[in-house]
Amino acid sequence: VEKTLKIQDDHIQILKKDDGTTKNIYLLDKKNIHNNRLQVINQYEEPGGKHEARYDVTVLVNGLPLVHVELKRRGVAIREAFNQISRYQRDSFWASSGLYEYVQIFVISNGTHTKYYSNTTRYAHIKEQLGRERKKSKKTSNSFEFTSYWADANNKTIPDLMGFTGTFFARHTILNILTKYCVFTSEELLLAMRPYQIAATERLLSRIMISTNYKKMGTLDAGGYIWHTTGSGKTLTSFKTAQLASLLPYIDKVLFVVDRKDLDYQTMKEYDRFEKGAANGNTSTRVLQRQLEDRNEKGSPHEYKIIVTTIQKLDIFIRKNKQHDVYKKHVVLIFDECHRSQFGDMH
Repeated sequence: VEKTLKIQDDHIQILKKDDGTTKNIYLLDKKNIHNNRLQVINQYEEPGGKHEARYDVTVLVNGLPLVHVELKRRGVAIREAFNQISRYQRDSFWASSGLYEYVQIFVISNGTHTKYYSNTTRYAHIKEQLGRERKKSKKTSNSFEFTSYWADANNKTIPDLMGFTGTFFARHTILNILTKYCVFTSEELLLAMRPYQIAATERLLSRIMISTNYKKMGTLDAGGYIWHTTGSGKTLTSFKTAQLASLLPYIDKVLFVVDRKDLDYQTMKEYDRFEKGAANGNTSTRVLQRQLEDRNEKGSPHEYKIIVTTIQKLDIFIRKNKQHDVYKKHVVLIFDECHRSQFGDMH
């Protein structure tokens, strides 16, 4: 968990030299991802664990093992590769300075079926196995059933190892997954986004960029919708979209708009789980107005980049403030459950 925190949230480390001076060391360059150096090693032997181990394939990013691949022969159940990684974690990943504890993403394959999952899926799975006996029927997010298949932009699954390798391990894809499309939650769980979540986020960001470049802001051409079924992780998709959009240099604010007061609180709770303090909620239209004007409770300047509010508060604000300065700013509006809204004019 400590090493995952370093990679995800604390990737700039301070190195103290022998002469007493310090230097910033980037474990990962998250702004310019192609500045990172990728290497692949295979059959790496680790003699220092409880049992001698030989790891199949590892992808090193700037010398650190961040992606590990465990392969089985065709015909062998893919679950065997999952169990093999669990044994490595228990018996040898901690050996030799624990470098393999830096691994963020695991890939398992038997040639015919290929899946990926985050490191905390494995850690939590082992923790559960060591804990009290679970009922056999119970499935949790830490079990093998919650590993993910990779898919293309149209959500067509790519199960075969050759097809998976050609897309998932394309340089820009794997670096984007490691630097942008993982979320380390406040509960210390690493969530690796699923392919349809990544595709949705990228299309939303692409629409924002294109509408900005062609000066289409405020028109129908600048908008769009994403259809997510119940339980498919739309809150994570919306959070990641809001987070990445707020980092764009030409975006002033991101408003996430829900259509019920309880959803307002629920979304803030979820966003706080993904990243503490990332978004700002509001209890009234007056507070919303203050946040849009970048003022804190005392009236001092304070930037609010991501704001979660209800459509009712936003409607009141717009009706009462026809000439507000915020209309001159570049604001991204993300509507939750937009098909259900009774405020048609607001869209």
